[in-house]
Amino acid sequence: MERKLKKSIINFYGVPSFGFQLLVNVEVYYFAAFLTDYAKISAALAGTVLMITSIFDLVWVPTAGVILEKTNLKWGKYRSWLLIGPPFAVLFYILQFSKIGSAGVNAIIISIGFIVSHLIWNIFYAAHVAMNSSMTEVREERIAMASNRGMFNSLGTICFSLVSMPLILMIGKAIGNPASGYTFTVIIAGIIMIACYYTLFFMTKDYANAGVSIQTGKAEEKMSISEMLKQIVVNPPLIGLLLGELGRYLGRFIIFGMAFYYFKYVVNNLAVVTVFFTGLSIMCLFGAVITNPLAKKIGERNTYILSLLIFIIGLLIVWALPMNYVSFIVLMLVAYLGYGIPDALGVAMYSSTVEYGEWKTGKNARGFIMSLISFPIKIAIFLRSVIITAVLVGAGYVANMKPTAQLISGIKNGMALIPAIIMIVGLIFIVLLYKITPDSLEKMQEEIKARKVEN
Repeated sequence: MERKLKKSIINFYGVPSFGFQLLVNVEVYYFAAFLTDYAKISAALAGTVLMITSIFDLVWVPTAGVILEKTNLKWGKYRSWLLIGPPFAVLFYILQFSKIGSAGVNAIIISIGFIVSHLIWNIFYAAHVAMNSSMTEVREERIAMASNRGMFNSLGTICFSLVSMPLILMIGKAIGNPASGYTFTVIIAGIIMIACYYTLFFMTKDYANAGVSIQTGKAEEKMSISEMLKQIVVNPPLIGLLLGELGRYLGRFIIFGMAFYYFKYVVNNLAVVTVFFTGLSIMCLFGAVITNPLAKKIGERNTYILSLLIFIIGLLIVWALPMNYVSFIVLMLVAYLGYGIPDALGVAMYSSTVEYGEWKTGKNARGFIMSLISFPIKIAIFLRSVIITAVLVGAGYVANMKPTAQLISGIKNGMALIPAIIMIVGLIFIVLLYKITPDSLEKMQEEIKARKVEN
């Protein structure tokens, strides 16, 4: 009989995500600036570092899934990585934000720090999300944990946005070395992240081998790489979810990248951009809070579709109507609920595609499939710069130029119309390919259990 999850584990499942956001956002917000303005690396060399590390970051996603699937350490197949992964990732991540030696030597050290730390954190990140489905087959518990993770994600982002730059500047000033402000901020964030992952590790001792066989020599636990890749090909819900999430993340990243230009040239109030970003994070948190009851009532798929429709409609209104900065922010905050709710559903929906893959093939590739949760993010980050550059070039943008009708139209397209179109395409893939419902999931789980009893 399956062990019922303790309430404490459901409630604290998302704690690692809080620490992870504190650490990873140092890179998301400040990595490029650190390279050029603090490590004093030339723009050309910094561009090379960013390109090389981005390629590795993309490749590491499936690689981490393969490693996770092929290992089964003594503290639990997935749980073990919560213990051994974070300290090593932090150690190399510190190198990524260190100023050591000449510009060329420093670029190499930074690249090594990035490449190694990201491989490790992709593994323990995937292990954490895989525990959502490995610890329980109860749909309601999975949704609750996924929603909980979304809330802690948002709390981590809000906390980071409030304290990161003051902390970086304070430490840099106290030491007399601005670059050290980043280094020690990473150390502090790393310690907090390790503590967060260890919290869940010690709480889940009784569930170390839940959802996996304790016998590591069994053939079904040693899937080949081709068998893992097959799990994607034969899994339409997974393909639909990956493409839908790619559209959602790409739309969001374009909006974030275009926000500076929108506030400066369209609504002529750059000072409120901080209020805008903080407000979006708060709405994302609120979205995560209401996800749990909403998804339990109408289903994960329907909740995802409804939420993304809200976001798309809001973007189209922003694009079509003239607005000042107040009306723009208010409408965008309401619309952004449509991003925040699916953000808290992702883990539960990916968990369901694991069940579908096992139902279809007879083999469980939980670690590999759950590692793919960050794949759309990596691709979206890669595509974002290309699209934003094309938008600005097409609008005839020149730094500090006076706003023209062409520029304003181009920026509005980049801020609202293009993200809306991208998300519409992603939504179509969800509607057509992700057909898993609460009833179909329950039937698949019953069939999987019946097969195991027969075998």
